[in-house]
Amino acid sequence: MNETITLAQMWQMMLAICAGIVTISTAVGVVVKVVHTIKAPERKQNARIEAVELKIKEIDLRLEKGDRHFDSDSKRIDNLEKTMRASNRIIIETLQALTAHAIDENNFDQLKVTEEKLNKFLIDKI
Repeated sequence: MNETITLAQMWQMMLAICAGIVTISTAVGVVVKVVHTIKAPERKQNARIEAVELKIKEIDLRLEKGDRHFDSDSKRIDNLEKTMRASNRIIIETLQALTAHAIDENNFDQLKVTEEKLNKFLIDKI
């Protein structure tokens, strides 16, 4: 029972193996194409999500920058309001002293005190 393989049979086996390889590679190619097609919407969605996340980061940075500017402006406005209140107080005291002097013409002491306060305020603020 010694079987011998002829050249034709060997050639036939080789062609069968090659046909099997071609069939398997074609099937793998089809599966890869189907998977690629199925995942296309997910890839598009992920790209859109990444773009939105990038935009949100940019907006967050702008908001933080705006908050810093707002805080700075708020402090500056608070300081201006304090200065305005103080200057209004000095102006009112000066007007009261001038009115009192205009009424009785003897209120020189009050005028001098008010003048000193006014001068001190102007020197400190300017």
